[in-house]
Amino acid sequence: MELPNVLWIGGPPGAGKTTVARLLARRHGLRWYSSDTKTWEHRDRALAAGIKLPDRGPGSAHYDRRPMMIDDLRSLPASPLIVADGALTPGMVESRPDITRQAVWLMPSKHVQHARLRIRHPEGVPPAYLQSWESMVSKFEDSGITGIRVDHLTVAETLREVERVFAVHLGSGPKAGRLEERRALIRHGNQALVAQHLRPTARPLATVEAGERVLTFDCECAAAACDALIELRVGDAAAAVASAPPAILAPGHGK
Repeated sequence: MELPNVLWIGGPPGAGKTTVARLLARRHGLRWYSSDTKTWEHRDRALAAGIKLPDRGPGSAHYDRRPMMIDDLRSLPASPLIVADGALTPGMVESRPDITRQAVWLMPSKHVQHARLRIRHPEGVPPAYLQSWESMVSKFEDSGITGIRVDHLTVAETLREVERVFAVHLGSGPKAGRLEERRALIRHGNQALVAQHLRPTARPLATVEAGERVLTFDCECAAAACDALIELRVGDAAAAVASAPPAILAPGHGK
């Protein structure tokens, strides 16, 4: 697998990989790709290809999505660098020195993972999320990929550790420099979040109407030091991203 422009952040559910990936992309002018935003698109593609999948419900999106994720990444522009997170496994990164240096795994203990997931899913943690820890740790330990134990790290500390692992790539790889480019990259991520929930065949487990769901979006001011997040109804975010960026802005963050 030749994806020299991709930096991989993996780990079990609750590791904090999406949060760190979004911050890394914004700080360094990278493109953020999250496989979670492709969950239902991938499911529809798999069904169209005749692949038998589990019925709706917890675990219905858990199958081998690797080929589609690789296709997604190959279809993106080669520049700037891409930071990819989500349903990644050590098997997605070949055991070669040039590839393993492009990956990092965030590893919480099982206790910390469960505590984080209970906060995220007060209605009940999907069993598949809890069951993934054992297999993920086993595969990770045999992969040769750099791991970061995150139990006692803040988000900022975890981000610094990831930056340390990727220092060579961040220093030499192509990054977006102009304000307009950075805004376009942030908009790309915000649009992916909207599309995930407004896709005609989307199947979110929540009972709330798709447009009424509240999600966290990135501030589109695109200042390198900005890490502001904005909670918006998906319907309101969809209206915002229909116009040119910046349209989703934190209070006080002007155009």
